Amino acid sequence: MYRVSIIIPAYNSEETIELCLEKVINESKNFESEIIVVDDCSNDRTVEIVEKFKSVKLIKLSKNKGAGNARNTGAKIAKYETLCFVDSDIIISKDSIEHLVKRLHQDENIASVSGIPEISNLDFRSWTSNFVCLRSCYGNENIEKEKEFSHSACEFCAISKEFFMQMGGYKPLRNSGGEEFYLGYQINQLNKKNIRIKDASYKAFFVSLYSRFKRIIDRTEKYIHILLVKKKFDPRGSFATSNQAFSCLMTLLFLVLILFSFNLNKSFIIFGLLILFIFQIIIEYKFLIFAKKHFGLKMLLFSLFGIQVINIGILFGVIYFFLQIFRLKKLR
Repeated sequence: MYRVSIIIPAYNSEETIELCLEKVINESKNFESEIIVVDDCSNDRTVEIVEKFKSVKLIKLSKNKGAGNARNTGAKIAKYETLCFVDSDIIISKDSIEHLVKRLHQDENIASVSGIPEISNLDFRSWTSNFVCLRSCYGNENIEKEKEFSHSACEFCAISKEFFMQMGGYKPLRNSGGEEFYLGYQINQLNKKNIRIKDASYKAFFVSLYSRFKRIIDRTEKYIHILLVKKKFDPRGSFATSNQAFSCLMTLLFLVLILFSFNLNKSFIIFGLLILFIFQIIIEYKFLIFAKKHFGLKMLLFSLFGIQVINIGILFGVIYFFLQIFRLKKLR
């Protein structure tokens, strides 16, 4: 029988934490387990809701330091050798924790096993978050059983505590997101694998496009450090793919043409924008078909706009990266 410490980092999760815990508690009956919720200094009803669940161990942090730090805190006090991280804004599928843990113990070359997001959005109030859902799920839909990735998808994954602590856990980063890049890279450097399996799916509460735009700036700046070391893009379904890079390039050229339009011939501008638009359609064709398949023609049309928003966020992230480099050099 498996023995698992289930760790749930939470921050202002009053809308999802109750359903998340109910599902985790129900799944944990299949094996020996403990459930640890690490509240990252929430200022809503998260703690109040968690305290209703008497079987759950609640750790309240005095200062908000991000999800990576919350996960590390939970890992340090975990009593079992196998850790399972579950974000507070996801709802896991039946037997998914057991599937993660079972697969982890089947192959010593596998360091982390993660679940796959379902194309289902728990945020019913923000229709733009359906686009974010699609962008987050794209690349996972054709996984028949499992797939190797360069990052460890920390929102729902299983990993050995001993191995996790040897690597120093998640690298504490400002704000939320980005830790999975560093941990995944460390795992690959040790010739171990990060995989995602289809038998451990989950539904998620996806943020609005505006919120994702702000987050993508921060995540891009964090990711570039790893990308420069790896010197290669990730497979489809990850944050940084070659398609995403080319799509960003098209958006950048769009902006450059518009910026200098007053100095250029109007016919040249129109022709240039048309060519760039066609190239971007070709690059994003599979995603656009994917969007139409799951959310209809209106989402396909909205995706043409959403793609530009995400790309501009990435471009801002690149600028942010160079500003950070310049600032550090200046401080030296």
